[in-house]
Amino acid sequence: MMKILIGTTNKDKFRQFKKAFDIHEKDFEVVSLAELGITDDVEEDGETLSENSRKKAQYFGKKSGLMTLADDTGLFVDALDGRPGIHAKRWHEGTYRDRNLKLLEELKDVSRVKRTARYIGVVSVYDPKNDIFWEFEKKTEGLICEEFFDEDGFGYDPIFWENTFGKRFSELTEGENLSISHRGMGVKELVDFLRIYVD
Repeated sequence: MMKILIGTTNKDKFRQFKKAFDIHEKDFEVVSLAELGITDDVEEDGETLSENSRKKAQYFGKKSGLMTLADDTGLFVDALDGRPGIHAKRWHEGTYRDRNLKLLEELKDVSRVKRTARYIGVVSVYDPKNDIFWEFEKKTEGLICEEFFDEDGFGYDPIFWENTFGKRFSELTEGENLSISHRGMGVKELVDFLRIYVD
């Protein structure tokens, strides 16, 4: 059974990736940084989502010797000229809630029809044995809601209205989320590829 390390210290991300692998493939053992005793973090100082996700995948892959998956996600809001963009996590200090409220404040005078936005995520996988990368970029279209809903969901999920199911991301079931999110779609594409690669 192939081991795949998920290169993130974010427990929410790890949970989603592990669930995605559980859904799509049983022949891979998903490992966390904590299970390997790795407590490092990697500074996401790249200029693109790809640079950040590759940097994390390569760092943890070389450190562990395992095939490693990492991702970076951005939220791109049209009315704000693409902000917060690749800095979705770092553009405003504080908690998930703080960043949600800051975004809503910046959009307070923008009508619903003009609140179009999209999540763009890049999943990068690094194979340290062969020193090669694979990369999968996916996006999810939607709108930014006009109010904050204080409920489960991380990142901007409580205020991101997703078009396919017609719900806020935080309202989606885990299965619905993984069918349209960059993490779920990226893992599906990766698993399909690895079935060929490891044969």
